[in-house]
Amino acid sequence: MNRKIDFSKIFRNPISIIVTFFLLINIFFIITAYDSFFQIENYFYVLKQTAMIIIVASAATILMMTGNFDLSTGSVVAFAGCVYALMIKNGMTLIPAGMIAVVVGIVIGIINGTMVTKFNFPPFIATLCMMYISRGIALILANGATIRDNMPPEIGYLASRDFLGLPIFVVFIIIALIIFVFIEKKTLLGKYALAIGGNRNAAFFSGINTGAIIFSIYVIIGGLAGFAGVMSASRLSAGDPRGMVGFEFDVILAIILGGTSLSGGKGSIIGTFFGAMVVASLGNGLDMLNVLTFWQSILKGIIFVLAIVLNEKILKNIGKKTVVMAKA
Repeated sequence: MNRKIDFSKIFRNPISIIVTFFLLINIFFIITAYDSFFQIENYFYVLKQTAMIIIVASAATILMMTGNFDLSTGSVVAFAGCVYALMIKNGMTLIPAGMIAVVVGIVIGIINGTMVTKFNFPPFIATLCMMYISRGIALILANGATIRDNMPPEIGYLASRDFLGLPIFVVFIIIALIIFVFIEKKTLLGKYALAIGGNRNAAFFSGINTGAIIFSIYVIIGGLAGFAGVMSASRLSAGDPRGMVGFEFDVILAIILGGTSLSGGKGSIIGTFFGAMVVASLGNGLDMLNVLTFWQSILKGIIFVLAIVLNEKILKNIGKKTVVMAKA
């Protein structure tokens, strides 16, 4: 007996939608730019370019599941990258310099988490403040210019490494996905994050320390943003205090495209990965077709708006269906 596939069910699932969109984008660019796009080297290039976004977005997805978000990540990456570059320039070895950069990110995460959970700052205000403060400190450290002169070649070591035939940045993506999918699916942190996003008051009265959970996630994001700063400085062989502008919005766009609700209570790490890959593949393909960058920015903005509208509509419909089934 033949069974028909119910496509309506498939396209009510945000992850199914973003995976389908990713495949369609790839098919389009394979047809229009086959010789340059459909190459393993190009796919590795895309992954390396978007590695920092995927790594930070993996943690930021858990945060957004709670109904919170972080606008400071781009500035923290730039700040940590400048600290790392300065340490290397002044003779420090790679590992201690990298650890200091990560600690810088953790400190920013602690400040963000404290403002949101202890002083009840709205996440928008708290992280926007730290976005400007982190950017300002980075500019002061670098005297407003890229830290590049007399830079030891060792700073680029990380970006040039492979592991088991894979670029090390791709390995970092795999590790981050494994860790955060495990956190999302198998740990109390992931379950509590969803509970807080679903109904924070109910989560609190059920015994969940909502403030501690949110604080912890901000600290994790800060540490990963610090590590992304190390990756950025290694890739550029420099510390750029003006770099990573818009990084935080690329992170949020990847998360929303992946099916995480802005209001919290729903989300997916795998969805975030495909959301990031959609944005990265689209930019890569348009570059190959010689589409100017400002047109790409306009397209990204349109995708952002559509992602929010479609995401909330799909999740709302899923919620209505769940209520109907519960009543039945």
